[in-house]
Amino acid sequence: MSRTESYLLTVWAAPATDQIVHKRTDRLGYRLRGEQEPATPPRPEKAYSWIGRSGLSEAATITVITGMGLDDVVRAFQADPQSATTLQSARDQAGHRFSVSFLAVDGAVLAVEDNGFMGSAAEVLRPLSAQGRAASIFWNINAVRRLNLAEGGELLATLELPHDGPVPAAADPYLADLDLADYRDGAAKGLAAVARFTGYQVRPADLTRIEEADRAYFIRS
Repeated sequence: MSRTESYLLTVWAAPATDQIVHKRTDRLGYRLRGEQEPATPPRPEKAYSWIGRSGLSEAATITVITGMGLDDVVRAFQADPQSATTLQSARDQAGHRFSVSFLAVDGAVLAVEDNGFMGSAAEVLRPLSAQGRAASIFWNINAVRRLNLAEGGELLATLELPHDGPVPAAADPYLADLDLADYRDGAAKGLAAVARFTGYQVRPADLTRIEEADRAYFIRS
């Protein structure tokens, strides 16, 4: 059997002292000591952990837009509302052209880019938010995560995740209790913030509906 790790223990004699407790927050420790485990509220991003098991797990941008009709959203992405193609056609040209799919949902429009990033660009978010709000979360295989919040044609916040520092005051209410300094589950945390900001919670069923509609739009370069 090969050895993959090793440990070095150093022991020395010392006078007896009182017990020093360095940490008592491990949940297993509570059980071993026979103590009641403290209640742990569910993390806000847990409701979006499905994104890591979806077809968008490696790289995508999801944008939610309020206050704007579907055709206007398509145009804001620099696409032609009358020139839809199939998802397979878009995937066949993925190495040469970027594409985006749209879905009208309750009170908003959802834009999904498989391995695209246009919804994270300020020049797209500003017009998208001109009549309401627009929020996006972008991630890629290189562990880049970018959360964007825009309203009234203005970009309120652009945060690279993980983020360990102050956030714009306008964005702070939508980021409460999200541990942005932790690198894990960045896409899920971004989706939680997007839902809080826009009022629409992206669901796995939305991606299913996009697949069933089988419509994508090439984005002009």
